[in-house]
Amino acid sequence: MLEPSTSSHSGKGHHRKTYHGDGLKAYLALAVTALVLVSCSSITASATPTASPSASASPSARPADSKAADLRTQLDLLLEEHEMVVAKQAVAASNHTDEYSGYLTLLASNANSLVDIMRSVFGNTAATQFAQAWAIQNGYMVDYTIGLVTHNANKSNGAMSGLVNGFTPQFTQLLTSLTQLSADSMTQLETTQLTDTKTLIDDEIGQSYTKMYADLRLANASSTRIGDTLAIRMSQQFPDKFPGDASISAVDARVALNGLLQEASYITTMMSDAGIAGRGEEAAAALGAIAAVRADLAPVMGFLRGPDARSGLPGIWGIRDADLFAYANGSDSTARQRLTGSFVSQFSALTKAPPAAVRDQVIATLKAIDDQRAKTYTVVPGDDQAAASAMQTIADSIA
Repeated sequence: MLEPSTSSHSGKGHHRKTYHGDGLKAYLALAVTALVLVSCSSITASATPTASPSASASPSARPADSKAADLRTQLDLLLEEHEMVVAKQAVAASNHTDEYSGYLTLLASNANSLVDIMRSVFGNTAATQFAQAWAIQNGYMVDYTIGLVTHNANKSNGAMSGLVNGFTPQFTQLLTSLTQLSADSMTQLETTQLTDTKTLIDDEIGQSYTKMYADLRLANASSTRIGDTLAIRMSQQFPDKFPGDASISAVDARVALNGLLQEASYITTMMSDAGIAGRGEEAAAALGAIAAVRADLAPVMGFLRGPDARSGLPGIWGIRDADLFAYANGSDSTARQRLTGSFVSQFSALTKAPPAAVRDQVIATLKAIDDQRAKTYTVVPGDDQAAASAMQTIADSIA
């Protein structure tokens, strides 16, 4: 039976529910039982975009290995990472943790990487314009979050007004002038992405955790649609720089696999952060999102590696998720051994991913969790990003 206690947080103006001792363990035990059961059940398609199973990718031809495909993959990953880091800074701000400044640093690093892509496509002037606009967006996102946390309506309303009335139309105009895409379609994409991002921040501050993780995944999908639209158009504009077809189903699968594995990594460390801090309700909601990501991975893996991979992935990956949960909530040495041993060998055999790359990613994830447990908050964001980035080597070796 749960035994909640309430504790006030300065500047919040309300009580946040936390769980301690046996209460937290009981609450999360129910969640992890559900996680394992889901991993053993049949997988159905979800709303997350996945590759069409109507074609079969040839491992020898590697049709997804082109500069056009690289562009789309990198742009999508960075835009999705932006959503994850925005969510993590909101969690840190809401809970007044020392990870907050580190995730703001990651926002700046993510922006620099996006600017580099724009420079490679359009040159220095366009990259400078993009950098200025993106910095304005990030500033408003941070101000909106802080305004909500501190109950400063003027600050949060002003930030959202700046995003809606300033950033979105100006940024859309910049993108359409560079790509010659439809202004109406780009406005719709940007507006949807902004709405989704606002909603997930609102959910976190309002402690609507189940909804927050669902809305985080929607925001990721919105970012992917923007990245897909831009990258495909860019490669068509500059075929000499980015040869290949970024729109084929093999590239769809590569992009989907990269995005889902990055998402799995970042949500896993959100789960561990919440569990270690005693935020049981949030940890359980994160586990639900982890299960949803796993369900989306199965059909993509099936497209890339066949029916055995599709049917085998949920069980292998589900055990991984359960072991990461056990390690995060009890420093379970047996779980660690399984993760770095049997999981690595089984996943590599199923997917043909290099065992060293799989093991490196697992170890990076465990390092981020260890940082959270040790409260070495200044290094958590960087190690969190390293674990997520390590997923790309795995994804690209499979796709």
